[in-house]
Amino acid sequence: MPSQSDVAKLADVSFMTVSRVINGKENVKEETRARVLKAIEELGYYPNAAARALNNNKTDGIGIIIPHAEFMTVAPYFLDLITSLERNIDRMGYHHVFKLPSSMKSAADYSQLYKERKVDGVIVLAPSVDQWLLKKLVTDKVPSVVVYSRDDEIDINYIDANNEKGAKQAVEYLIGLGHKRIGMVTGSTTLICGRDRINGYLEALEDHDLPVDKRLIYYGDWHPESGVRAFNYFFGLENPPTAVFCANDHMALGIVRTASLNNLRVPKDLSVFGYNDITYSGYLTPPLTTMKQPLEEIGEKAVDILVKTIEDPQRPRERIMMDTEFVKRESCTFPRENIHIKLRPDDPLESPELRVGVVYPHPDLKRKPRH
Repeated sequence: MPSQSDVAKLADVSFMTVSRVINGKENVKEETRARVLKAIEELGYYPNAAARALNNNKTDGIGIIIPHAEFMTVAPYFLDLITSLERNIDRMGYHHVFKLPSSMKSAADYSQLYKERKVDGVIVLAPSVDQWLLKKLVTDKVPSVVVYSRDDEIDINYIDANNEKGAKQAVEYLIGLGHKRIGMVTGSTTLICGRDRINGYLEALEDHDLPVDKRLIYYGDWHPESGVRAFNYFFGLENPPTAVFCANDHMALGIVRTASLNNLRVPKDLSVFGYNDITYSGYLTPPLTTMKQPLEEIGEKAVDILVKTIEDPQRPRERIMMDTEFVKRESCTFPRENIHIKLRPDDPLESPELRVGVVYPHPDLKRKPRH
């Protein structure tokens, strides 16, 4: 493996000159810089990142922290977000380091990569509402950007989708079609986005003078099985909903699948609205009406803000809320009243594993104060 000394010998310069070129110093003649770069290319030399970090007090690394590893499967749009982050990190001349809970010394330690001098800053994806974890990043003075969570009382950068507004838009669309009994399948309320989507649902009902029926809110966990269970729960009610708003597309998939198994037609017998616009939402039968996340823009802004914060840790923090996009397809239409069915006995509802952690209707449903 070639060394920095080999580069210096081939370019006929000193070891320190090679070091100045590698570290982007300006006090090198262009002719000399060109010789060094040519020697680096010919030898296939790669600078030692650890040594550069010691010399420059900079690693050129950005950590991507994913507190919930299951998001990689249940929220495939996260892969699109990560792709955007990777592309923009590379654009800014940095490399990236992933951190999952299984590889953390402490699942709560978001500062670990920075403390170990492996990165210059971190991007944290959708942390839980335990905001003391974010406060620790501030206490440890880690340049940070939080994506898909926020707290205006903490001095930290964040970028979030306006999920409350997006959920409200979705429910108002269903109301505009004439639906008055609209069910909701929520996601986890340990995440800000889960709470926001519930609040958007409630706000739409309140703004249109529709009663909030707690029996029409099923608390799910983002997985398709939640959609299966929610369908069986809703259609076990004396007066089931004519439309269902799901907090993500996976749960909507469960609703659509179970409706088909029970000979219920979507959207003629039941309208279904999803959220996130995952890749195959448009390939369902029928194609799913949903809300699209601005993933590319979020990835670009997150990296730009973090790099600026790394370069100037004292700069004012940025708090950005980005709108979601309504994607109209074929899973919603005008309501059909008085739909009653006999549930299939072989629906996967009775499995005790699927019931763990599920509460319906949720006993602590509270609407946040209106401003």
